[in-house]
Amino acid sequence: MRPWKSILVIAMLAPLLAVAGYTGYLWATYLDETVVSGTAYGFTIGASRQEVLAAARSLNDHPRAVVYISYGPRTGDHFSIAPSQVRIEQLQAHDQWDVLLDGSDKFFNSVRLTFNDDRLVEIHRHRQRFEIP
Repeated sequence: MRPWKSILVIAMLAPLLAVAGYTGYLWATYLDETVVSGTAYGFTIGASRQEVLAAARSLNDHPRAVVYISYGPRTGDHFSIAPSQVRIEQLQAHDQWDVLLDGSDKFFNSVRLTFNDDRLVEIHRHRQRFEIP
């Protein structure tokens, strides 16, 4: 094959390989899993709200983590607070907490914690590095 043909083939394949590689990276780093027994992501099934809040405070890899609470279907029916024992009163009434690991309004990397009878019953981990239209 002549040198200019080789260069042309490489020039045509390079963008295709780049797109395929990036798509593979997005697929490989996507997480969407639910845990209903044991321990995951620093949280333990069966733990009390106070224990879960202490675990959320100790997420050293995510210093900007906040707890997001949605309490109604309308826009604005939510609040976000930093995980701290001082704020436990605000969280007690809610059975579902979303720990946004990258900070407020960053929903692409989160842990959803579901409580029943003041005990943690489900841990749902979601991470995606792309936006779905």
